[in-house]
Amino acid sequence: MRQRCYGGVRLLGEGPSPDNVARLDHGALPMTHAMMQRGLQVDLDHFKTMEQTLTDDMDRVTEEVRQLTGYYVNLGSGPQVSQLLFKKLGLKQARLKMTKSGDRESVENEVLVAIQHDHPCVPKILNYKEYDKLRGTYVVPMPRLARRVGHGEWRMFPNLGTTRIPSGRFNCKEPNLLAMPNRTPRGREICQGFITSPGWVYLSVDESQIEPRTVAHRSQDAALTAVYENEEDIYSDFAIAAFRLPDHRYRDRDGWHYPGVDKKRHRFPAKTCTLAAIYRVTAVGLLEQMPTVCRNCWAEASDHPDTCLGFQPLWNEDNCQEIINSFYTTYPGIIPMQKEDDRRAKQYGYVWDDWGRLLHTTAVRSVHEYVVSAALREAGNMPIQGFACGTLKLVMAQVQDVIEECGLDELYHPLLPIHDEILGECREDMVEDVSGMITECFERCVGLRVPIRASSATAVNWGSLPK
Repeated sequence: MRQRCYGGVRLLGEGPSPDNVARLDHGALPMTHAMMQRGLQVDLDHFKTMEQTLTDDMDRVTEEVRQLTGYYVNLGSGPQVSQLLFKKLGLKQARLKMTKSGDRESVENEVLVAIQHDHPCVPKILNYKEYDKLRGTYVVPMPRLARRVGHGEWRMFPNLGTTRIPSGRFNCKEPNLLAMPNRTPRGREICQGFITSPGWVYLSVDESQIEPRTVAHRSQDAALTAVYENEEDIYSDFAIAAFRLPDHRYRDRDGWHYPGVDKKRHRFPAKTCTLAAIYRVTAVGLLEQMPTVCRNCWAEASDHPDTCLGFQPLWNEDNCQEIINSFYTTYPGIIPMQKEDDRRAKQYGYVWDDWGRLLHTTAVRSVHEYVVSAALREAGNMPIQGFACGTLKLVMAQVQDVIEECGLDELYHPLLPIHDEILGECREDMVEDVSGMITECFERCVGLRVPIRASSATAVNWGSLPK
């Protein structure tokens, strides 16, 4: 039996501890190695079909932009898009950003996201850029990167790294499978090209809301802690406060229910704000993450009907600031936590997470205010991300021990560590047992002031897993 190399790993909180971090990181290496050796099975024909599908999508979006603006432009040409948006349509950037050569206004993604509420053609241009990137970054290169391992069986082998990201998160290259765009329809279609053999399914087990739970543990905010102690939904709870909705929540054997909290109008913006606020995103940054919804008909800008009176965006910088203020008013204990992280960064020149992982923050002593602000934001984010990543690594070590000790390596194969999720392939008849074991490891990996919860999902391919 392999010695449990994660033994002795514990929550610290009082300061850096290279030894504790080393035990934590080394414990995850056996499963990391197993993931790189196993690889993910791919359907090469699927990627060939997707290449044509994305090409057709790009042609369709080009025509839709022409109908909206009256101009035909090559949406893959930066100069033509810049001319369309800023000269012909007269759109303005809140903070002017030019190209490196200085000859025109930039049309990078961050610029387009910032002005996506100003005209319904901008989200369509973003869609075009997404399709173009999916095709060039994932669809076309996939067949060249896959290796044949048997008759008709091709696999993609992830190249996982553990030392490049300060918070301890994993990175992946050739290609970056950890950044697969599986939250958009076309991205999920690409992920459907990752398949399993007959009798096997993809099994995903992930921690539920681990970042807000980490904040509840570190901040000890009474309201936030109570939400998790009562097994409530933090995003619906905040939506009630942020949008001043009647509080008719109730609980039955199926869990908590929130009548009056609409998933699209209330819960999603509340979720976006919660995650943005704990990572200190400004109102401008939050506006870029909010959906481009028309206040007249509640349609997305990319699907805005011609019959509507006109595209009037629901979100702007002012009401984004209002919802951020509402978050801190609802959970005021988070502010002292953030101030303590700032104090540590300024006093010591570094911060640490509860495992003892250290991040140097000497940039907080810069004479430039914007450099100091960015450094403090990074310093405040690291303990949250580092703690979440630490729980994942601890579970990876525990699960790998169970696999080896119980002889499960013929029944379950871990494939990828995706932020707060372990993705693997499992024999269909063993899903319930394996998912229960991994879920239990997540929920018992470490003791917090609030409970850790995990959930599982299965599908015949990666793209069909619920998100």
